[in-house]
Amino acid sequence: MERHCARCSAPLPAGQGLIYERPKNCYYCKNRKWSFRRAYCFAVYSGVAAQAARKIKQQSCEPLAIELGKQMGVWLRSHPLFDSGSYDFIIPIPQHWLRRATHRYNQAEVIAESVSKELSIPIRRHWLYRSRWTDKQGTKTIDERRSSLIGSFGSKANGAIRNSKILIVDDIMTSGATAHEAAKALRTRGAAIVDIAAFARGVGATQPKKS
Repeated sequence: MERHCARCSAPLPAGQGLIYERPKNCYYCKNRKWSFRRAYCFAVYSGVAAQAARKIKQQSCEPLAIELGKQMGVWLRSHPLFDSGSYDFIIPIPQHWLRRATHRYNQAEVIAESVSKELSIPIRRHWLYRSRWTDKQGTKTIDERRSSLIGSFGSKANGAIRNSKILIVDDIMTSGATAHEAAKALRTRGAAIVDIAAFARGVGATQPKKS
C-alpha cells in the first residue's frame, strides 16, 4: 500500500513507517516547522492526475475542476485522519488581484466550492488575499519558493477568524511554501488550527537532494 507523510502528505518510499505516520526522514518535514497542522492531498502529481491538474488551470475546464472538488470531498470524508465536523470554514488559496482581474478564474476557488458543498462547511472567499505579486513557482527550487513567498499573504477576517478551525483548499501543493505562508497569515489573525487540502501533491524536481 502506498505510504504518505501524515503531516505534509508527501509520498514515501515503501517500508518506512505506517501508511499515515510522519517518518523522521520526510524530505519536506525534516527540520521544518509548518504553520499548518496537516495537509491532505488527493493524488500525487503524476500521470493522469498531473494532466488533470494542468487542465483545470484553464477556465474552459472548469467542469473538471468542479468534479475533482466533489471527488476530493468524498475522499476527505472517508480519510482516517480527517474530521469534517471539526472545521468552521473553508478558504481557497487566492490569486493576486491583478491576476484575478486579467483571468477572472481561480481553479482553487472552484475546487473549494465543491469541497464546501460536499462537506457542508461554509466557504469564505475573501478572508485571505495575496499581499504582493509573486512569480510563478514551477521552475524554482524549494529554497527559492520559500524565500519568494515569505509574507505574500494577508487576512481580512478581523475578529471573525479568532479561535476558528480552517481548511485551506488549493489545486497543487509542492514545496508547501504557499500553504505555509497562507496558514501563517490566518494563524496571525487568531485561527486556532489551519489544515490544507489539495488535489495533487507535487514532488520530484523541487525535492531536496539527499545529504
